[in-house]
Amino acid sequence: KTHLAIGLAVKAAQAGHRIAFATAVDWVARLKAAHNAGRLPAELVKLRRIGLLVVDEVGYIPFEQDAANLFFQLVSSR
Repeated sequence: KTHLAIGLAVKAAQAGHRIAFATAVDWVARLKAAHNAGRLPAELVKLRRIGLLVVDEVGYIPFEQDAANLFFQLVSSR
């Protein structure tokens, strides 16, 4: 699955789209850091400017409620 996601991301980048790739754990860590610094809304705006966010390894590690909420905000803001 990771290989397919990378292939699609490469094609999107070749077509001129901005892409960002990270694991679900890494996305949540990034959002948690932004939340703790009081800049979550700005981080979500920044991420909305990226045409394709690739989220790898979804479901490998269960999220705590606050982490799941942050991940939901990322998805629902797009």
